[in-house]
Amino acid sequence: MAGLFRLLRTQYTPPTDPTGSFAGKTVLLTGATAGLGFEAAIKFLNLGVDSLIIGSRSLDKGHAAKTELEKRTNRPGVIEVWELEMSSYQSVKNFARRVDRDIKQLDVALLNAGLWNRDYKMSSEGWEETLQVNALSTSLLALLLLPKLRSAASVANPAHLTVVSSQQFVRVQAESLRTDGSLLEHLNESHRFAGPKQYGISKLLLEYVLKTIAGLTRNEDGTIPVIVNTISPGFCISSLGRQYDKFYERWLVWIVHRLFARTTEQGSRSLVSGTYQGVESHGKCWRSDGYLE
Repeated sequence: MAGLFRLLRTQYTPPTDPTGSFAGKTVLLTGATAGLGFEAAIKFLNLGVDSLIIGSRSLDKGHAAKTELEKRTNRPGVIEVWELEMSSYQSVKNFARRVDRDIKQLDVALLNAGLWNRDYKMSSEGWEETLQVNALSTSLLALLLLPKLRSAASVANPAHLTVVSSQQFVRVQAESLRTDGSLLEHLNESHRFAGPKQYGISKLLLEYVLKTIAGLTRNEDGTIPVIVNTISPGFCISSLGRQYDKFYERWLVWIVHRLFARTTEQGSRSLVSGTYQGVESHGKCWRSDGYLE
């Protein structure tokens, strides 16, 4: 019951709208063709971003999103759409190489692409797809982007690596992770799969990786040239539940969203504001204008 009251409270106390300037900055954004990422792209454009690189698994959807974003913001010539298939390590590597080759400097990387699968599905890499996209590939992309982020950053003007997480990770039970063998192999077994549980586990693994990366980015003197943080946008209307497509499921999702969820635009506020927080956010999870402790 306390959880329901908390959801109701957060719906009516959304985060503040971001006001930081992105003039002169290059921002990389994944998962921007719909939902939270699309709304975040609108905000970046309205806040003056100089160049916005969108990573999309479908170039057709990416270019359609680009057209709509330009229409809504009247910012032509700012967006580029690059192919990125997060279920493929090779695609992630190719994308990172292109970033290194074709972008002069990268100021912000906001990794938003994610999955919430209702049924077990294996990626081409042999891993359960939620685990692959949310944890493994996102961690790989974050690591591969670090050198580019560091190259033009300074302590006075740090770059930002921000990854969309979820406070669902705090609800993961230790029993779900207990094994005598490989943890990843344990989580990859189909008979253990449950969509909501796997989603939370994937975000917990991501949190551990990002905290480790945050430690690695510190200079020897303790200064921070690349601020690494995660974001929990809270429960909001997004495209994550798109696989719940039966009539009664859509009806239930609609009711729950109406009662408890923030709008997609409200959720996207945290995505954008998280990318300009200071060194106090390093290694932390940004949530509702504060930090998840």
